[in-house]
Amino acid sequence: MAVEVFMPKAGMDMQEGTIIAWLKHVGEQVEEGEGLLEIETDKVTMEVEAPATGVLLCRYFEDGAVVPVVTTIGYVGKPGEVVPDQPQTAGGATAAVPEKTVESVKTPIAAITDEINGVKTTPYAKQMAAANAINLSAVRPTGPAGEIKGRDVEREIAKSPLAKRIAEDKGLDLSTVTGSGHQNKVMKSDVLAKIANQQTSGAVAAVLDTTPLSGMQKVVGERMAKAHSEIPCVTQNTKVDMTSLLAFRTQVNENRDNKLTINDFIVKAVAKVLHYDKNVLVSLGDKEIIHHQDVNIGIAVALDEGLIVPVVKNADQKSLEEISAAVKLLSAKAKSGGLMVDDYQGSTISISNLGMFGVHSFTPIVNQPNAVIIGICSIEDELALVDNQVENRKKMMISLTYDHRLVNGDVAAKFSLKVRDLLENPMDILI
Repeated sequence: MAVEVFMPKAGMDMQEGTIIAWLKHVGEQVEEGEGLLEIETDKVTMEVEAPATGVLLCRYFEDGAVVPVVTTIGYVGKPGEVVPDQPQTAGGATAAVPEKTVESVKTPIAAITDEINGVKTTPYAKQMAAANAINLSAVRPTGPAGEIKGRDVEREIAKSPLAKRIAEDKGLDLSTVTGSGHQNKVMKSDVLAKIANQQTSGAVAAVLDTTPLSGMQKVVGERMAKAHSEIPCVTQNTKVDMTSLLAFRTQVNENRDNKLTINDFIVKAVAKVLHYDKNVLVSLGDKEIIHHQDVNIGIAVALDEGLIVPVVKNADQKSLEEISAAVKLLSAKAKSGGLMVDDYQGSTISISNLGMFGVHSFTPIVNQPNAVIIGICSIEDELALVDNQVENRKKMMISLTYDHRLVNGDVAAKFSLKVRDLLENPMDILI
């Protein structure tokens, strides 16, 4: 019995569809599931599959026709079957069709199933096999009468000599390739894409050289990872106007052999604030918070083999010159490998200065057991309004990172402001 081909209803709101193009001529063999025509809805373009295997008996509408949904647009059946002259709508009424209606096929054509050298096959499968040089005797049939259907040939095409040869040459298991063709048919492009993907994912960046980790690098790495994972840290950035301090340093360094650095002034300013405000000089004990008396400032020094933090002990009791001398000595000893154990133990706060590298701001990692580390950034030109006049000022960011278990935000902020005020009024550093 002939089977109707309907205009499908692709969505609740779809009322009609447009036939873009029939893919089969009347009288042409079709197989169930094979693309029969293309339609367009108000949202998508889709393919309508043949509802049965047979021949296309008639087409009631031609390309470009707009047809209500669930209206019969054609029939598929056995050659010679009689079909209605007019299509039916969803409500059973006769649908209006253009004057040029395609009549049903009256002339018998080839049988649905052929037999080639004892192998049963549908004409469609036979056609596909011929077009793709597939030996039908090697195809496993899945038809109800033991015939080879089009889908069987499509599956075999996935093992076509070309795809198979490429896969074998590259050592690729064809079953691992996802097909992009009709009914997931594996195409040549799929095989090539799979190979390219494997090559990309398996590629390893060229290695110039390898260097074993030094003992210092291992220790530094472990301590950094431990601090970063254990400490609930917060970083606050405070901008400082360094214009006055730069001018002051120039004046102080005039006729001096041992020039004072910006870092010396910063260390001295921090030490002076800590002399009166020790709220940030804390550590976390097993069951208590440890409050430190000594202002021991660790100065981070980068070495080729790692990072070390020598300590300026009792910095608040040292003059600017003494701090400068201590920093220079410790830095030289660190770079020459001459630091003693006592030189880098006992810090109660740390400073990391990356200003010479043009760093605008950063998040230094707390040097445990300290609760606070101060990051010093680069001095940058910045236009500012001073006494109603636009001036070029030298601004620098202080990045203060602290252990939030031990230091509250307001305490850290007040500390940063005190350091800022001293740096912006450099004479007060010396008083």
